[in-house]
Amino acid sequence: MNSKLLSLRSLFVSVGCIQLATAAMGTLVALQIAEAGGSSEEASWVAAAYSLGFLVGCFYIFGPLARIGHIRAFTAAAALCTICTLLLSATDSLLVLLLSRFVTGLATAGLYAIGDAWINASSDNASRGRTLSIYYIVLGLTSVLSQAFVVLFSGEIDDAYVALAALYSLATVVLALTRTTPPENVGKTTLRIKEAFRESPTAFSGSFINGFVIALLIFVVPFQASVAGIPSSIIAYVVGAFYLGRILLQLPLGRLSDRTDRRIAIMLASIASALLLFVLSLISQQDKLAVLGEAGPILQIIVFVGAALLGGFIMPLYALNVAHALDRTVPVYVSATAVTHLFIYTLGSVIGPLIGGGASAAFGDTAILWLSFALMSAISAFTGIRIRSRERVPAAEATTHVTVAATSVSMAPEVKRV
Repeated sequence: MNSKLLSLRSLFVSVGCIQLATAAMGTLVALQIAEAGGSSEEASWVAAAYSLGFLVGCFYIFGPLARIGHIRAFTAAAALCTICTLLLSATDSLLVLLLSRFVTGLATAGLYAIGDAWINASSDNASRGRTLSIYYIVLGLTSVLSQAFVVLFSGEIDDAYVALAALYSLATVVLALTRTTPPENVGKTTLRIKEAFRESPTAFSGSFINGFVIALLIFVVPFQASVAGIPSSIIAYVVGAFYLGRILLQLPLGRLSDRTDRRIAIMLASIASALLLFVLSLISQQDKLAVLGEAGPILQIIVFVGAALLGGFIMPLYALNVAHALDRTVPVYVSATAVTHLFIYTLGSVIGPLIGGGASAAFGDTAILWLSFALMSAISAFTGIRIRSRERVPAAEATTHVTVAATSVSMAPEVKRV
């Protein structure tokens, strides 16, 4: 196991650099649009452009990339990200922002697909769980560190983009020098939309709403906070707390879902997310002086803690929904079902910013948090109804929870029956 982990160290470092740059970019682009005087609708369009690029990349870009070789494909995708990042540092044009974020999403999907396929194929059955655990820890920690990066460069966004371009280049250099033999397999892209909904309406709806809400919270809310006059450093700390929450609560929620009806864990996490969004919605209606004045430290602590708890409850929901969907899927369709839920989640992350932008234009910036609260409340109620109307999966037929992230079609979860 140790020798295999050592052989994958270059890939872990490279993917860690990509994740750090990706997470930091989401916050920096929102801050850039706010600094340039852009509107909430523009911020939403840019967020949707990235998600759309990622969606297209997940399902159409990996096959052609893989045919030219994994290392060359990784290099090409990272180079595209570098070019787009440098373009962002040179202009505030909305057209350039939209195009750059779309291409970045497209290329990032390719980068994750290559990394996922490489790790997946390089792990045997005995070591795969531990290898994936390390992989997801790397993704989680670099997501948190990305916001420290934002704080470091919060005063000079253009400089931050140059540093991010250097990170993409570093990821390329590290992987190009690896001695690990890349895999030959490519990801499957079979979709089962109707079947997935019929087998588990709870998981299907939950994955879509999860992608919808998380895209709003990560890409659009930071813009609105910046427009409201909140310092970029505080915004970055809040986003960092959001990512940190996932690291802290992913495993406990997964274990809870293994020991009971998985829908109960989904419902409890959704209820907790809705309550936290309700509190944050109330706070968001306060004048910025309330956050920065005498009462500021107290409100800031509430926001930081609330963001960590919200991230801890809402971000693991994707993995819980996928696990629940797999509970009700026959083994031969496991990979196709996992791919379908990635599609549903990513589609939600495209539609979410578009609807959120329209809601902001019609009802004000606080509408996004209230919309998120309403959606999480709705999925909580729907899950409760499904618990009452349909029996749980027998323990002998249930799968064990495996941490998964919405990265690519190449990372099909390992399924074991309890």
